[in-house]
Amino acid sequence: MDPRMGCCIDVGHTARAGRQCSSIHPRSGPRLFNVHMKDLADFQSKESQVAVGEGRMPVKKIFEALIAMKYQGFVDLEYEIHADDPMPGHHRQLAYMRGVLAGLR
Repeated sequence: MDPRMGCCIDVGHTARAGRQCSSIHPRSGPRLFNVHMKDLADFQSKESQVAVGEGRMPVKKIFEALIAMKYQGFVDLEYEIHADDPMPGHHRQLAYMRGVLAGLR
């Protein structure tokens, strides 16, 4: 298979599929090109998205797994709610993510 072929893991879709998001496996290795980070209050409901850090997603464990596998790709911080005024929620999740990442250094 061409090495340019890879995958994008969306942690919200992964959780709703019944998989543990923190188990991003090293075998994804160089084939993992992108991660979409979001948080959910309920892993069964697509409509339960909340700002990252306000739900059930094991954010720190996900990033520990990415660091352990020496992930070099992108992590897209998603916020697909409150389209009329997304900035307050996005600022909260950005601050939360900065704290998580600072704690992992």
